[in-house]
Amino acid sequence: DIASGGRRGLDQASTSDVRDYKELLQSTPSNAQKKYPGLSVIEVAEAARQAGDPLLGTTSINNYIQCVSTLYSWAATELDYQGKNHFKGRTKRVSGKSKSDERHPFSRVQLAKFFTSPLYTGCQSLSSSYQKGENIYIDSSKYWVPLIGFYTGMRLQEILQLYVEDVYQANGVWVLDLNTNHDDKKLKTDQSKRVIPIHDDLVTAGLIEFRNRQEENERQRLFPDVALSGDGTYSSTFSKWFSRYLKKIDIKTDKTSFHSFRHNMKDFFRAAEISDELSEHYLGRLTGRTGEAYGTGHTVENAAKAVAKIKFSDYLDVNIL
Repeated sequence: DIASGGRRGLDQASTSDVRDYKELLQSTPSNAQKKYPGLSVIEVAEAARQAGDPLLGTTSINNYIQCVSTLYSWAATELDYQGKNHFKGRTKRVSGKSKSDERHPFSRVQLAKFFTSPLYTGCQSLSSSYQKGENIYIDSSKYWVPLIGFYTGMRLQEILQLYVEDVYQANGVWVLDLNTNHDDKKLKTDQSKRVIPIHDDLVTAGLIEFRNRQEENERQRLFPDVALSGDGTYSSTFSKWFSRYLKKIDIKTDKTSFHSFRHNMKDFFRAAEISDELSEHYLGRLTGRTGEAYGTGHTVENAAKAVAKIKFSDYLDVNIL
């Protein structure tokens, strides 16, 4: 069984093993290897239970199960495996968020209202950024983080933990390097580690100049004005502020949050007829298609060409920033 830690062939796995695997995943904390190095998977689950650690979400659990199913599909295609794949189709039954609990993308009207709100047109102060005024804080995380979220679909934590050194040019393309090169960085999955191109609109809006100012001021992190929260993340406090801001400018719903930008990006890729494989790679996820986990991935240049096809101007006129 799973607890034994022994090896077994693909044809030896049973439906019972799938159930055990799912139950184990549902008891596994996020970033388990970092939190509990050297422990077995069973010991990790027990340690997480005693510590009350946050556990893997439904999407992460589905990704792990899909990866195993993909291995079976690859074996069937490449190694003529004839046995049964008990993991196929099992992701639907993983407990977690229901369809009614999922976040929605921002509507065109909501996006227009957000990017013409006082934060971008002039506010009283950072603490009263929802009230009209004469100040635009172009060196604040509150200004840049939503813009980066809109143009990249990156997770909030991924954005906030960026270092100045993570923004650089590769083969003439400005990129964001998502890595775990510092102790304060956390990535949701192995696929989250990636290098993605920065859209020209973000460059036009002044992101590179902002990055250079941070470097000139000898700041290591791109957003040093966001402190690490008690839960060990940068996103916790910022997420609460963002939700309050949405309420203040009257576009908050039960289905919208910062994560809505991520759903928007997926829709943008689809509208631009960009392949699922490339878009999921850009977003740091797996599609679960045969052989995907064994490929070399996509180049920054290919991703840059794909992102250039997205008509962000239909939603945001960068020239007004």
